[in-house]
Amino acid sequence: MGFEKAGRVPREWAKRDWFCPREILIGYRRIALELPLDQMSYPVASLRTNKLKRYREGRQAALFCYGISQRLGTPVHFALIEDSSFDVVAHYNKDGASHFVKIQLKEWVPRFLPRAQTLQNELGKLSKYTESDDLVVAVHLNRDEIVRINELQMPENIGELWFFGARTLDQLEWTLIGNCLAGGSASDFTYPTESDATQGGTATA
Repeated sequence: MGFEKAGRVPREWAKRDWFCPREILIGYRRIALELPLDQMSYPVASLRTNKLKRYREGRQAALFCYGISQRLGTPVHFALIEDSSFDVVAHYNKDGASHFVKIQLKEWVPRFLPRAQTLQNELGKLSKYTESDDLVVAVHLNRDEIVRINELQMPENIGELWFFGARTLDQLEWTLIGNCLAGGSASDFTYPTESDATQGGTATA
């Protein structure tokens, strides 16, 4: 089950609180513009503390699901449902069917951070997800570096692999690449703005 195929899901997922990526991203941008981030420590400003981890994951989930919604041409909402093998569940309707997708979020962190590794090493860590052919892994490419997808050794134990990252320093223009386990293709999307806040509808599942 993924963005290219679907299957059965636990009934309780439909009862979760579902978030609209567009609204979440607009909210994060508003906070970033209003708070004096330049006066905060890097871990706090970039949501890299244990207390802020869930907010960082929420932003990454919103970015990925918003990019996917632009690719599919239909709203994609998400819920934070942390499990041993996934962080987020996405939901969308297509062709009269309701789809739920398990997503594991990963990040290729900036080079200057401690223990920063190569992208290939990060992909190698995915081997721990055994029997996960229904798992979608979304990797945030949070580094100003050229990535040659065709030179990477892809994992074989997950359902789908996607990459997403900013194309501009102001993080207004983004690129989504995937599903990389089935050839994959790239598509661009623009970070939503305040004028878009009324679009996207209410999250329902």
